[in-house]
Amino acid sequence: MLDKRLPDDPLIFTMGHELKHFLTDKELALTYCHTKNVNEPIEIGAEIFAAELIFPEADFIAWMEQHGIGEGNCTPELIARLKHETKTTLSYQGLVKRANFHQLAAPGVLDGIQFAKLEEKLFGTPIYKQDWFKARRARKKASNRIKT
Repeated sequence: MLDKRLPDDPLIFTMGHELKHFLTDKELALTYCHTKNVNEPIEIGAEIFAAELIFPEADFIAWMEQHGIGEGNCTPELIARLKHETKTTLSYQGLVKRANFHQLAAPGVLDGIQFAKLEEKLFGTPIYKQDWFKARRARKKASNRIKT
């Protein structure tokens, strides 16, 4: 039921989301999660469950406190640093929602940020985007085609 082509962050989130349904929603008729029912309480609950499973809110708050982040002074760079340092698979969108919920960022400061680009600027190009890695992957793919 999971699209294994998804990148790790949304795949893991989807697993947590569906786990919530499996654990607590068995008695309900079979429903499919889709964009039409995202505002239903059962779906909101699954979203919260997945986020908490992946990166507990207490850990998020502890990281912010440990780094001296208080009300209104969270920046996009800090969100990128948190994700990079903790290696959480909770999405940037999820981290921004938490920061905004706890009023750690000034209104609008985290809106419209291209976090993947910011992360590359701060921490460098990920290995999977580097030319040597792409060439290696292409050679391996070609080698597998020859074998079959």
